[in-house]
Order: sequence, then structure tokens, then C-alpha cells
Amino acid sequence: MSDNDEHRELVAVWKSLNSIMDDLRQRLQWRDTEYMDVTDMADRVRGLSIHLDSAVELADQFRYESALALLRTGIEQCLVDWLVFLGRTMVQRITGVDDDKWDEWQAERAAGADWTTNIREWTRTKKGDVRIVREGMFSEPDGDGNRRQVSIYYFLLDQYRPTLGPPSVQGEDWAISRDDLRRMAGENEALWRVYLTWSALLTNLQANALIDDVDAGRLAAHYRFLSGFAHPTTDQRRNVYGNDALFGWPKYDHYSSELVLLYAIRLGSLELWHFIQAIEQRAGAQLGDPDEVIKMLETAETATSYFWFLGTHPHAYDTWKAHNAACFRKLQAGETPELPPEPGAEEVPYPVDPLRRLVAMHSSANEILTGLAFVSPWPRGDARFRR
Repeated sequence: MSDNDEHRELVAVWKSLNSIMDDLRQRLQWRDTEYMDVTDMADRVRGLSIHLDSAVELADQFRYESALALLRTGIEQCLVDWLVFLGRTMVQRITGVDDDKWDEWQAERAAGADWTTNIREWTRTKKGDVRIVREGMFSEPDGDGNRRQVSIYYFLLDQYRPTLGPPSVQGEDWAISRDDLRRMAGENEALWRVYLTWSALLTNLQANALIDDVDAGRLAAHYRFLSGFAHPTTDQRRNVYGNDALFGWPKYDHYSSELVLLYAIRLGSLELWHFIQAIEQRAGAQLGDPDEVIKMLETAETATSYFWFLGTHPHAYDTWKAHNAACFRKLQAGETPELPPEPGAEEVPYPVDPLRRLVAMHSSANEILTGLAFVSPWPRGDARFRR
């Protein structure tokens, strides 16, 4: 990562994890039949590993802004793949459904119309907004009558066309009329809006009970942070290179390089866990070396637990910061200076700036007014001035 190799453990963890993700298809073992959806999922894992490794390589060249922008793509793919691997339902939203149309739809569902058979539940507001939860698709029964369930998101990956554009820009085509192109473009636009935007991904993950409100909020915080590097509307140089960034960049920065590795490991681990869960739910495929892969994932979790991503707890730094904030609120309200109890994990606010948090965690602190202290496990002399 740098001449002084300051992130030796994280680099080693990422290389091992990346290697597993990269040759995942070769690690699969089959019984009688090789299923295309499983091999496609393994290829999705490999595709994400290439994105994440590219971000790490950019960080090796001290291009941290570019690396973090690429990680924004990585977190989106991780969520899409989560639904591809484990999604069993999808949420549709349709507006402008009047009373007559709604009565007609309800009658068709009661009569068992084909287009309603995979609807698990639906609701309609007084304004005519309909929310439909559909169950995923099933394969044809095999010789034993068993069907394989495949996420609807698996088919959306081929259905959405990012180059089509909105209906208003459609011209003539020798094979397709303008009206047909406009109709296709409208459907394509709706596909993106309803299923593939960031908010739609979170909605569908929650509808599938894959995340709760807490995890949705955490993912949104990381998405907002990484979006600051994907759009050229904010000057991020001082954030990623420190206060003297304007005197020359790109250059090595301990904290930004660490953050890129943390993101790569956490997103890669999340992707691989979801793949493992997916094949455990499907008969006929398994990993040839599951114990080795699980051990690697556990090592990755241990090495990055202080990052506080999903499924982990706040670090002592986060608890100290929340405790201090509670004390200051009491003092500002003119209450007794007696310290309030240390907040529980559920009371600790989730950080909105992972980089600033990481820098602060490398510096010990002692708050004079409250008397509360934080002792950094990784003290660095430059952290105090880096913020």
C-alpha cells in the first residue's frame, strides 16, 4: 500500500478475500446438473471483486477520490446482488389507479388471473397509489416435482437497458416504430425508477426482510458519503489528503488508504456471505472448501470490526463520543453535572463521515468538562492535525 507498509494486515486480508471471490466459480461443486443462475451469481461476485480490487489499486497510486467514487459503484452492486441472490419478493408501485380500475384488478385476482398469481399482498391509497409485493419466479418442476425459486432481480439485470434514454429522445428506427420505441423507453424508465434506484433497492431489501430500518439507515449513510466522490460538486482534496493537500497531491495518506481497504473488505465479505447463503438454499451446488472460505470471512470480520459497517457494534470511540454529547446536553440545560450513564449500543448515533471518524479514532482524547477519556488503540501523531 505504501513504502512503509502501514496496513499490512488489511492488505493481506483483502488479497486472500479477493482471491476467493475471483475464482469462486472454480470452487463450486455440482451433483448432477450445473445451474446457470448459480454460475451467473458466481460471476457477479467475481465482477464485484474486480471493481473493489480496482479501487484498491487506485489507492495504491494515491488516487483516493477515484477509488472512493468506484466504491460507490461497489456498494450499489452489492445491494443489487443481495436481491439477485436472496430476493424472494419485489415491490411494484403504480400511480393513478382509480376506483374502477382497482375494482377490476381485485376481481381479476379473485378469479385467479395469471398476472396476479405471484402477488403476495397489495394496497391502494385514497390517491390511487398502489403498492404490490410480488413473489419471485419459479422454474418448471423437475422429475421429483421440485421447483427452484429465482429472484425477479436476476431477470431484471438483462431487461434494463441503460442506453435507451427517455421517451422524448426516441427517433425513427428501421425495424421499430417511434411509438414502439417510446413505449419501450417508458417501460425502461419505470423499471429503473421502481426497482433499481437506491431508494428502490432499500425498499425491496426491507420487503424481503433482508435488512431492517437500522441497516437501511446505515447503508444510506455510506451511500451519501461515497456519493460525495462520485459527483464533481464538492472539493474533496483536503478531506482525502489532509490540510496541506493544496501544496501537492496525489500523495500517500494513511487514513484514506485504510478507508479504501476497509470498504473493499466489508463489501467483498458481504457479497460472499450472501452467495454462500444463496447456494445453501439451492440443492445441487456447494463450495468445495466451505471451511476455508468461512474462516477467511471470519478473519476479515475480526480485522475490520472497528469500521462499524453492518452487523457489528459501535467502537469504544463512538460510545465515548455519544457519552460526551449526552453530558454536554445536560450542562447546556443547566442540569446537575452528574454524568449520565454510558449509552447503550442502540443509543449511539451512526457516523455520517467514515473518513473523519477514522482519523479521530487514531487520536486519544480527554474532555476536560466531562472528564471522559478515549484512549486510541492506534495513536498517530498526525491525527490531531489531520481533521
